[in-house]
Amino acid sequence: MDSQGSSVFVYLFLALLVLSVVLIVWMFVSLVRSELEDERRKLIVGKACTWTLIATVGANLIEVIEVAAQQPNGEPVAPFIRLVVAALMYAIFLGWFKHKYGG
Repeated sequence: MDSQGSSVFVYLFLALLVLSVVLIVWMFVSLVRSELEDERRKLIVGKACTWTLIATVGANLIEVIEVAAQQPNGEPVAPFIRLVVAALMYAIFLGWFKHKYGG
């Protein structure tokens, strides 16, 4: 592969990395800001947090079972990947509940 093809992958990786960091920061800001908002917003954020926690715990449970079944070569998921996935799930659930309850 030439240097131009590999530079496209580098830029794509950097863009994905920046998007992931922005998503994580947005999730934390949204959680802190929800304490200052009205009751409807607290309900929406609370439901999104609950479903994100359920999905994250479910994924961790599946991973624990996988690692236990493959003891010699089981590798856990990197913490940054977990945080990005949790932030992505939070964004999806928040969007869903905002659509459902209006907002």
